Amino acid sequence: MTARIASLAFAAALASFACGSDEGDATSDEASPANAAREETAAPFVPTAQPGASPPEADALLSGVDTRAPTSAREDRIGDLLDTEPEGEGLAVLIRAAADDPDPAVREAAVIALGDSVDPRALDALIGASEDRDRAVVLAVIDQLGWSEDRLAEDALRRLADSSDPEIAEAASEELED
Repeated sequence: MTARIASLAFAAALASFACGSDEGDATSDEASPANAAREETAAPFVPTAQPGASPPEADALLSGVDTRAPTSAREDRIGDLLDTEPEGEGLAVLIRAAADDPDPAVREAAVIALGDSVDPRALDALIGASEDRDRAVVLAVIDQLGWSEDRLAEDALRRLADSSDPEIAEAASEELED
């Protein structure tokens, strides 16, 4: 159970990072001077309906979400993947991203989202991603495979437990013990 909680906490942290949020920063219990200065000088966002705004824009404005804030394409991609339902076309998008995206953070987000699927193709994609060259992606795969009761997932975890990377080997071994 603790691995699933850790996975969800990691996904939330990744989404928070992707969106540029300072909330939930566990590195300090007190506000940093930089954050305090930023809060003092930043003008508050006041949602107002603007003439000619389309309904979605007006809804976002009225909900207090500042849709004008700049975000990078990478952050948008990660956020979109974490919000993607792992079924139908969404499953296909996640499988492609986990296997082919050049950005390891995007592949990791896709792996996390694939963990919510019961579709056998998601398990196949996770097992394929267990061979990823990026350690963070493989660790995310290990966490997701730990929830499967499928023998193929267990076989993949056993293979990863024999990894020459001690962090990967330890994580896989812990999932096998749970």
